[in-house]
Amino acid sequence: MKLCCQHKQQQDFLQRMATKQITDSFPKVKKAGKDQKLGKDQLPSTSKQDLPVIDLTDDLQILKNFDLTLEFGPCTGITRLERWERAQKHGLNPPEEVKDILMKNEDKEEYTLCLWKDYEL
Repeated sequence: MKLCCQHKQQQDFLQRMATKQITDSFPKVKKAGKDQKLGKDQLPSTSKQDLPVIDLTDDLQILKNFDLTLEFGPCTGITRLERWERAQKHGLNPPEEVKDILMKNEDKEEYTLCLWKDYEL
């Protein structure tokens, strides 16, 4: 009797597994609709013209923006002044205002180290 019951349970299990798909195990995520998709001609821009206007009255905000400006190269592993000098050396024309702020506050770590100073490489 046990053998017959086990055989029936096995058949039931195999039948359930035959109709189950691997995607049933994962949560369903809705894809962006036609209106929400970005086409090749609609990719986000990184030009300076498209950046939002930010109140730059604070020196640290100016330095943060300098850190986030990719055109001056990577900022991890070097000081802001080293990055500024490297950008100047390569003719990238970094803002003089940044150098002035750095020279004025060269003994303060929050000014000399980049935005990512707290993260390991």
